[in-house]
Amino acid sequence: MFISKHANNCCIKYVTLSSRWTYAECRRNKSSVEPKTKTYSHTILFPKTKFPARSSPLDKKYIQKDAKFAELYNWQRSCLKGPEFVLHDGPPYANGDLHMGHAVNKIIKDINNRSQVLQGNKVHYVPGWDCHGLPIEFKALQKAKKYSKNSEPPDPIQTRQIARTFALDTVQKQKEAFESWGIMADWENQCYLTLDKSYVQNQLWQFYKMYKEGLIYRALKPVYWSPSSRTALAEAELEYDPNFKSQEVYVAFEMTNVPDAVKDAIGSKPISALIWTTTPWTLVANKAIAYSANMSYCAVTLSTKPGLFLVAKDQIEELKNVLGSEIDVISEFDGQNLSTCTYKSPLSNEVRPFFEAEHVTKGKGTGLVHTAPAHGPEDFLVALKNKLNVECNVDENGCYTNLGPDYDGLPVLKEGQRVVMEKLSKSILHQGVYIHSYPLDWRTKKPVIIRASYQWFIDTAALKERALTALDKVEFLPPSSADQCRQSFKAQLEKRPYWCISRQRAWGVPIPVLYKGDQVIVDEAMIEKLCQLIREHGADVWWTCGVEDLIPKDVLSQSGGQETVKGKDIMDIWLDSGLSWQTLEGRKSKVYSEGVDQLTGWFQASLLTSIALNNDAPYESIFVHGFVVDEKKRKMSKSIGNVIDPVTIIQGDKKHPAYGIDTLRWWVASHGTQHSQIVVSKKLLDDCQAEVIRIRNIMKYLLGVIDDIDNINIKINLNFFDQFMVNECHEFLYQTNEHYNNFRYNHVAQSILYFISNKVSALYCHCVKDRLYCSPKGSKERVSAQLVIHTIMATLCKTLGPILPHLVEEAWQHHPLCQTPFHFTQDLSLLPPNSIEVSLMDDILNLKREICVRIKNENLKKFDLNLKVDTNLYQKLNELNKNDGINDSVLCEILELASIQLEENKNGGKSEFALSMSNNGQCLRCRKFHVIDNTDKCVRCEKALTLL
Repeated sequence: MFISKHANNCCIKYVTLSSRWTYAECRRNKSSVEPKTKTYSHTILFPKTKFPARSSPLDKKYIQKDAKFAELYNWQRSCLKGPEFVLHDGPPYANGDLHMGHAVNKIIKDINNRSQVLQGNKVHYVPGWDCHGLPIEFKALQKAKKYSKNSEPPDPIQTRQIARTFALDTVQKQKEAFESWGIMADWENQCYLTLDKSYVQNQLWQFYKMYKEGLIYRALKPVYWSPSSRTALAEAELEYDPNFKSQEVYVAFEMTNVPDAVKDAIGSKPISALIWTTTPWTLVANKAIAYSANMSYCAVTLSTKPGLFLVAKDQIEELKNVLGSEIDVISEFDGQNLSTCTYKSPLSNEVRPFFEAEHVTKGKGTGLVHTAPAHGPEDFLVALKNKLNVECNVDENGCYTNLGPDYDGLPVLKEGQRVVMEKLSKSILHQGVYIHSYPLDWRTKKPVIIRASYQWFIDTAALKERALTALDKVEFLPPSSADQCRQSFKAQLEKRPYWCISRQRAWGVPIPVLYKGDQVIVDEAMIEKLCQLIREHGADVWWTCGVEDLIPKDVLSQSGGQETVKGKDIMDIWLDSGLSWQTLEGRKSKVYSEGVDQLTGWFQASLLTSIALNNDAPYESIFVHGFVVDEKKRKMSKSIGNVIDPVTIIQGDKKHPAYGIDTLRWWVASHGTQHSQIVVSKKLLDDCQAEVIRIRNIMKYLLGVIDDIDNINIKINLNFFDQFMVNECHEFLYQTNEHYNNFRYNHVAQSILYFISNKVSALYCHCVKDRLYCSPKGSKERVSAQLVIHTIMATLCKTLGPILPHLVEEAWQHHPLCQTPFHFTQDLSLLPPNSIEVSLMDDILNLKREICVRIKNENLKKFDLNLKVDTNLYQKLNELNKNDGINDSVLCEILELASIQLEENKNGGKSEFALSMSNNGQCLRCRKFHVIDNTDKCVRCEKALTLL
């Protein structure tokens, strides 16, 4: 019976076993052989290594010491000759314990750096810490129990001392953790801290340079203000509550002057402008009503409220639902007619104007926008355009001030707002709860307000076009999210009119300015004197020294008898860290690698400062990774109780198993670079641990079979199978490096597992096991296989090293020829690649799959194969089927058959094969069916025993 089937280019016909002889007949033939009772297991060269099957997390510190982890960074700087790869480290905050986000970030960077080192390239990587600002000051004062809701903070000098001690202690703890994770750096000598004297001095000079260029200025502007922290905040220091509940009100403002188009329809009847706001507390600061000249407006009546009201035509349908009222249109006219309108404030009875504004658009509300210049950026621009006075009556604590006894001292977000609404009760048509996204202080988690105050700003409008042009040349990675990240970054830049860089705190770099009355003094000689004092006495001198000590006498004499005082503001921490590219000493970073939240933070601060000072981006590319969430894709939060500590993952605790650093790093590589949300869960960690164990086991096996190798520089001619595997190693290494160079670490992990399972374990090691175990020690056949195994082992170490450096170094210590740690080993003496016909191996493996299908679960070694093929294939396979009468042919080794008989089909046509049980006896040593006389050993094993 024949069954036809195509296998690649080789058409094969299969012959069933019954067409030759039966299993019973085969067994009867073997029964005539003399009984075999000897055992030769003690002569088999089984794998032997002391490399353990499991590793304890406690062993890692000894591995780091033995493998010289602490010396690697400086070694590669001195010894590697490849091009320098610069990865600039974004400084984490020195304000507490490390979390999974830190693990993802630092391990991703280390994977990149180690991959460059193992490709022979020199890496520049200097870790840094952001040591200033409210996050640290707040934590430090809390920890020191010096600060509470009902007490004033300590004086600035004491605050700075507490914060500095806290920051330095935190840096040390975080540094030790990063080292334990295997992060390659010179941790003892090459780290930058934003509190270092040299860093502060440089920052002061960069401030002066930008001020001198007109890019830094002081002005009264509305900024995000945190009453709970009593300081201005930048956009990057906010987090948004998507379900925040605000008080919304619809308020009627009686109009005192109306356009002729309305008068013609309503005569002398009174009409009120209807506005909507979710910040009723700002109504005390109302200065105008904004409208759109491009919208149509109507005079309407409501079924639920007497009188006439002015609203936008496009908002009428929504207002019907909100107010629960029928609305009748009395008159309709263009918005341009509102330019001469005025109204009377219901709180002050002052007459105020209508102004055209671009920010008035269709959507929520009435088409008329309440304008409070001190409490909104668009409102502020309207005031500037129309020369309105901007006055802020809310203090640093978020309380009304200078408004009289009815308001002064009341917190605007609580009691103050209630009082305002009570006074407006007759003018309010509707009030309710409006659920929307609202900014919170990222540290106190409490609502912020917008409040006008005198602050220092960087003129981002002057930098915007140059920044956008530079950004077009920056590559965004990974490619899967590149377009989205680029557009998000550009959108943030385009809509940012200015950058508030002043903070009303003590822990930071001082803004080096003096004030005499309303005059501001920023002087080069003063900066030079200040930097000199910092070198001699430290960065606290701005607070500890008097004005006369800080500035040269000729600058002080400019005061003209007026008192000169120091500024009390510090610089925004985003300016601190944004200038960190200057630690690169003229280098341009190949890549900045941070989380997606830094598109509005460090990526942007770095770009703007570099454009201002260098007119170029500080980076060639940006790699954006996601943030860590739990299995339900919820952000890590202490309130939810889903926070997972990296230390717990590594070391375990009473409730959680110890996974070890290898599993943590493998999880980062497998899941940290391809999604915006990086899920961490027990199941994923269990899976990663199982994969690491699988990797460890194959490395243990590889080390075991080369344990007795004493030279890897042997000149030997490889057979087709050995050369195929060597070529596979080189191709695998090339593809893996491509993945590394493009931050496709998940592809690296998948490729490694596939290579180990399908190429190394299931194919090569499985097929050459007999050579390794049973061929004579030192024989060409066994040594060639060992050299290939060494090449596989070294290739795996090269591809695994960036992700699992501890495992690789531990394994390499058990290599019989190990002289230096793997990362320090430059000459691995890998077998070189050579040209072979890969398609021939495809044909062979396809044939093997079909044979396995036919014999099902039987042992391949029992069978002989008769294979008839066309002339072209016959010539190729015939070369592989030659043997010396002692060892298997290459073709028999790959197919794992007892023997193969090839026939040439000169007429072409389909290939055919037939399988039969071997007539030979089974060797009790190698278990192959190669015994042809009345003995218990094959010729090869007889020879091997004589050499023992």
